[in-house]
Amino acid sequence: MTIHVTPDSPLPRRFTAGDLRLMLDAGILREDERVELLDGELVEMAAKGFAHDVVKNALNRRLAPILPDSIYLGIESTLQLEPGLLLELDLLLAPMSARRASAEGFCTIPGPEILLVVEVAASSLGYDRGRKAALYARHGVREYWVIDAQERSAWMHRRPAEGVYRDVAELSRDSVLRPEAEELATITVPLAELG
Repeated sequence: MTIHVTPDSPLPRRFTAGDLRLMLDAGILREDERVELLDGELVEMAAKGFAHDVVKNALNRRLAPILPDSIYLGIESTLQLEPGLLLELDLLLAPMSARRASAEGFCTIPGPEILLVVEVAASSLGYDRGRKAALYARHGVREYWVIDAQERSAWMHRRPAEGVYRDVAELSRDSVLRPEAEELATITVPLAELG
């Protein structure tokens, strides 16, 4: 399908985190609605299924007991990386000292200070490996994992530069994931043990 845009055609409305906060405060959106704000575009997220919850909860149970108090573990958090970018992520690890509330009341952490972001994908595998990977890389997030909830395989993205990850490794079900960050040296995640 081709859409012709003329000089007098209205441009699509681009939202900000401030707009989203106003919509939440006015009851237009509910706090439990699953949406992301991607470069000003409001995107509805799919409902999470059983396989997603099994893997996400297994990761949480594995990580929470071994993390030092100095490390923040965000679970199904909303992260604001810029005024037009709010991401719903499954797990986020960062120094506690890096967390701040944005002016709009969302969690914000500078991308380079984030140690690890993990997305568990069932129906969103292409989206998480494509568009979301590019957004995290653009903001300098050091390491980003996408775990396939069905197959228990994973993609490990490292070394962001110029809006892409320079190192992307595909790992099979029998692999063990280990973060690069020194602060997370005690973490090992055998993919086969995630549920």
